[in-house]
Amino acid sequence: MVVTYPPFLEPYAAEVTILLVFIDGLLFGFALKKAFVSVVLIIVAFIIAYFLGLTFIPNISLGSIVHQVMNYSSAVHFGSLIVSFTIVVFFIGLGIGLWRG
Repeated sequence: MVVTYPPFLEPYAAEVTILLVFIDGLLFGFALKKAFVSVVLIIVAFIIAYFLGLTFIPNISLGSIVHQVMNYSSAVHFGSLIVSFTIVVFFIGLGIGLWRG
């Protein structure tokens, strides 16, 4: 995909692209940190509910959840990843977003 910029930004196209990639990584980092915290809190809530004897989702055991997660994780393939400057900048933004999020 080729990004086209307005004429007044054409001289700064490389800098704007790097800045946008960094901001994209930063936003992904913020979202991932919030998602991770939410998943941990949901798991804690389900564990407490399990010990109290409450069932929110019937017929689901911890073993079946682990089995489903293992099946999903074995199906994920990332392929070949070519490291370029934009990927490095994205991961820098991602790291800062996770750290400061």
